[in-house]
Amino acid sequence: MADNKNQHFVPRTHLKPFTLNGEGLAINLFNMTGMKAIPNAPAKNQCSKDYFYGQDPRLEKAIQFVEGHYGYAVRQLAEGGLVQPGVDIVLRRYVYHQYLRTEAAARASATMVLAMTDLLGSDFPVPPFREAVKIATKQAMLHYAEAMGIVDDLKICIARNATDVPFVTSDNPAVLTNRLHYQRPTPGKRAFGVKTAGALFVLPLTPSLLALFYDGAVYSVTHKSHFVDLKRPSDVAALNDHQYLNCAANIYFGAWEGRDQVAVAAAAAAPRRPETPHTRTHAVLDQSGDRGERFTVEPVSDIRDGRKRLVHIVTNKPTPSTWPSFLRFRPDASGWSNGTGAGLTRRGCLDKGYVMGNGYARVRV
Repeated sequence: MADNKNQHFVPRTHLKPFTLNGEGLAINLFNMTGMKAIPNAPAKNQCSKDYFYGQDPRLEKAIQFVEGHYGYAVRQLAEGGLVQPGVDIVLRRYVYHQYLRTEAAARASATMVLAMTDLLGSDFPVPPFREAVKIATKQAMLHYAEAMGIVDDLKICIARNATDVPFVTSDNPAVLTNRLHYQRPTPGKRAFGVKTAGALFVLPLTPSLLALFYDGAVYSVTHKSHFVDLKRPSDVAALNDHQYLNCAANIYFGAWEGRDQVAVAAAAAAPRRPETPHTRTHAVLDQSGDRGERFTVEPVSDIRDGRKRLVHIVTNKPTPSTWPSFLRFRPDASGWSNGTGAGLTRRGCLDKGYVMGNGYARVRV
């Protein structure tokens, strides 16, 4: 059995730099549901559930191993250390681990599975939602063990905040986004994922440090030994926006005196937060011939009527209002495609076998 009953899906080592005086005891938060700031909340109670990862002590120890290396790396950077060889790997692996492990991620995955199986007349086994969340959590950790190297090709920069607007974090701090997807749309472009060309991960480290992981074939960042010094509050706001858009419920911030600033940013982001995590489209076959099949979108009906149907699930991702000025598109920005609906991927994912298929070629974007 696991040693700890109270298991954190955002580790205390991540939240500690944002706690009062960095002591790890109390933390200020802003609840996006009630749109209310709350001072001095107990840090140990944040982002945790009883046996969230189950009761396997091996899994618990593996998670603690990842967290320990991450905590050490952040402390070194906070003390003025450089991005030494190995630190970049630790941060890349951690950001993907954190992206997969939160309650928000598990609930989103469970919701998607249930949306595909919970249909009128279906004999698919449909577990209770809480059980589906637990299953999704375990599957995410197994996936991480097999595919942690999927982010190894991403470049890294550390943003050092020299403004009066601190970085904030949240209960879902590792954010996957894609500027290429939003700003250079192409016909038939599919939803983006971790393997997609133009992938970006945003992870706040402390109120003054943030890690950005980016596809070097699509973006360029002018940096000095992986560091970028931010002097524009608008750049910090653009990076913070991802926390407000993607958090499950709570934003965590340092100084209580900054609560009004946090409230303004939260109010600006609130209308852009998706109302539902997924959109389900249900279609039934209405025409079939030599040229193929045609489906018509209809409300969900009893699937026992014998008609052929499709169920399409789309993840609803929020759209950032702006992007940091130091993140620019390369003049020769490109991805890899084989002309199918799989869309654009990164060369690194192809080389490591995370993307299957033949006929991939470099495509300018």
